[in-house]
Amino acid sequence: MDNNTIIGLILGTVISYILPKISPYIDREIKKIGYFVRDNCFGPIKGFFRKKRLNKLKQLRITRKNSAAVTLKIVSSHTYFLLFWGVIFFYVHLLIHTDYAKLFETNFWLGMLLATPIYCFEFAWLRADSNAKDLVKQRGRLGL
Repeated sequence: MDNNTIIGLILGTVISYILPKISPYIDREIKKIGYFVRDNCFGPIKGFFRKKRLNKLKQLRITRKNSAAVTLKIVSSHTYFLLFWGVIFFYVHLLIHTDYAKLFETNFWLGMLLATPIYCFEFAWLRADSNAKDLVKQRGRLGL
């Protein structure tokens, strides 16, 4: 065996013996740093998101008592879903029957920019669907 192998084996043995002994101290220091960063850097941001969540819960509690409002939220979610699929079919039609596919070949980013309505309708549908599900869950808490 050469010297590099022997030195590597000795250092590996020493590190594998010492590391478990000092790891609790390292973990404690990493936790201190993590708590400091969490409390001092993200504290103001956390309050903003807690306030938004509180306002959403207040709105859900007000709306959950009204059956017509719950139904309207569910119907609007389904409407956004149908609009989303309608836009997809429109763009598939454009890809098949027009020169829109050639636009992707020449300038990919312009084609993607022109396809942003798909993503906008998807975002609207997902947001409405999430709100409807939360409202139905809140409605179930009333026991009706």
